[in-house]
Amino acid sequence: MKKIYTLAIFTAILLGCAGTSQEQAANKMLEMQQQKNELIEKGVVAGLGVGESSSEQLAYDEADLNARTDVARELESKINGLVRNYEEDVGAELTKHKEAVRKNVVSTLLNGVTIVKIDMETTADGKFKVYAIAAMNAKLIRDAFEQQMQAQQADMNRVKAMSGYKKLDEEAAALDAYKAAQGK
Repeated sequence: MKKIYTLAIFTAILLGCAGTSQEQAANKMLEMQQQKNELIEKGVVAGLGVGESSSEQLAYDEADLNARTDVARELESKINGLVRNYEEDVGAELTKHKEAVRKNVVSTLLNGVTIVKIDMETTADGKFKVYAIAAMNAKLIRDAFEQQMQAQQADMNRVKAMSGYKKLDEEAAALDAYKAAQGK
């Protein structure tokens, strides 16, 4: 009888410690979110994605895509911050170029996103659930953004120079016309 009670208590403890699959999934999500936040605190742009499918490859692909999408959302907010800071340093002259620059930087930088952590589990119904953390170094974002802004500035300088030359030509033509009218 003592053995039955001991076995019953031991079984109850094991069942209580195991938790449900939903609790385990929530714990895994929290763990991966914490790892993502640790990367972000180090200055790395990171995103978390989850994929679930009866096909292991489809679950991996979905997690990868969702992690990259999360990185794109992070990039949007970081690029917006960089735009504001850059405008403060340079002045409002580049304001009209801001939107196009941000779009170019985001689409370019997504090519450099890599999966840095991946974890998989099998759900109770036999599906594969994959968690992926994608990351990119913030310095790459800043460098690409600054290169794009320098290119925009160079274009603006060329336009200003062309405008200046045109104005100079017009003034020279007006001076020539004045001299011709004076008979000189």
